[in-house]
Amino acid sequence: MEDPQKLRELAAWYREFAEKTANPSIWEARLRMAEDLEHEATLIEASRQRHPELAA
Repeated sequence: MEDPQKLRELAAWYREFAEKTANPSIWEARLRMAEDLEHEATLIEASRQRHPELAA
């Protein structure tokens, strides 16, 4: 996925559902996934700023 906004929306979804679990392992995995998605969105935005000709 190359859309930073969609990645952030998905990260928010993971955070929301992390709060709804009673299992600490699942909670941690969902938060980790949200952090990874946010990081990927940031990298895509930074890349587009450095190379605007590659932006879709």
